Amino acid sequence: MAKSNIKNGITAEKPKSFISKCIHTFKCLFSKDCEKIARTELNAMTKNDLEILGRENGIELDKRKSKAKLVEQLYNEL
Repeated sequence: MAKSNIKNGITAEKPKSFISKCIHTFKCLFSKDCEKIARTELNAMTKNDLEILGRENGIELDKRKSKAKLVEQLYNEL
């Protein structure tokens, strides 16, 4: 049986999306080029992550489009 890294329902690592949100918020406090940072974070996400982020903000994305077009649409509407 494989050894699990989950103890008492808590994983050793926090979800990646939570950490990236915290890092983005921290960088925006001290950086003037916050928009550039946000675009790079969008590029680091998967199509599914982009769709979820869009839905959370009331934006419906078509996953049949390329990732670059989804990033551009989401970046322009946020």
